[in-house]
Amino acid sequence: MKELIICFRLSYYQICYNNCFNVFNGVGIPCSPKSLFEGFKDYIKNTYYTSGCADVPCDSDAGFKEAIQTAQKADFVVVVAGLDLTQETEDLDRVSLLLPGQQMALISSVATVSKRPVILVLTGGGPLDVSFAKSDPQISSIVWIGYPGEAGAKALAEIIFGDYNPGGRLTMTWYTESFTKVPMNDMNMRADPSRGYPGRTYRFYIGDRVYGFGEGLSYTNYSYKFLSAPSKLSISGSFKARSSRNILQEGSGLDYVNTYEVTSCTSLRFYFQICVMNRGDMDGSHVVMLFARFPKVAKGTPERQLIGFDRVHTFKNGSKEISILVDPCEHFSIANEHGNRILPLGNYRLNLGDMEHSVTIEIP
Repeated sequence: MKELIICFRLSYYQICYNNCFNVFNGVGIPCSPKSLFEGFKDYIKNTYYTSGCADVPCDSDAGFKEAIQTAQKADFVVVVAGLDLTQETEDLDRVSLLLPGQQMALISSVATVSKRPVILVLTGGGPLDVSFAKSDPQISSIVWIGYPGEAGAKALAEIIFGDYNPGGRLTMTWYTESFTKVPMNDMNMRADPSRGYPGRTYRFYIGDRVYGFGEGLSYTNYSYKFLSAPSKLSISGSFKARSSRNILQEGSGLDYVNTYEVTSCTSLRFYFQICVMNRGDMDGSHVVMLFARFPKVAKGTPERQLIGFDRVHTFKNGSKEISILVDPCEHFSIANEHGNRILPLGNYRLNLGDMEHSVTIEIP
């Protein structure tokens, strides 16, 4: 019989982060608590765990030897690491994006001796710099589960044993540890390379990242096909009487218009029609995310911006058609350095995965 080993576990109530919580302080007693270990045993009875670290801070490597020895004997290894409420709460900010204490050393040590590449499960409410794991060929997959509810053990087991096809996307950028050097009280969104400031959020950040906003994998492969989208939009005759063409900077050759001057924003709207194709052997739920890249006509133009998204359920080897509404006055406009909303004229690139479609906005 194959064996499954969990080489690092959080304490019982930390794993079974509850759904039956007190609305005033967010804590309470789980209704039907179940540890991740118990969730795995529902699939494979011959499942064992060893702590590795005595607790989440992991200040000692006293338990490493036992974890390593047990991992050497196991057929499959799952390492559960990450954060809990001793590391981050509303009134406790982290000062590092690295895993606490010696967790990283434990993970690497176990991965080195494992018969097969290990599965790394991460808990926590925010980004972690796990660059070491991302680049380690002995770590086959990384599953971020946040702070799971009382059904989290069942959900994780269903994913690991292939009964459920995951389709989540990261809701935030996972920065590298170097980002902690950025002053916390500097809340400028836009990057400023002249002073080594990388910017903030996926829209403006230009520094190194572990994983980007919107990244996420599935057990099946998806591809897209553009079905319908305009390649050119004209806003001639759509201005207030006092409006005129504005040159943002002399000699740039690129124009913009103030969005408040455009009288017929509704007529510029269009639907971006897409065919989503499931190329794999599993049914799945997939999040389609449409991004736009702007003409660089203004200082601080976003690197990219999410235009719209939709979650699509597809059957294996099947497809589904969807439409995403694009409103240029809303989705293509940006705030210039004076705080005014402007609509740049020029070429926009709409990105869907690795595919790209160009749309030009012009005044004839």
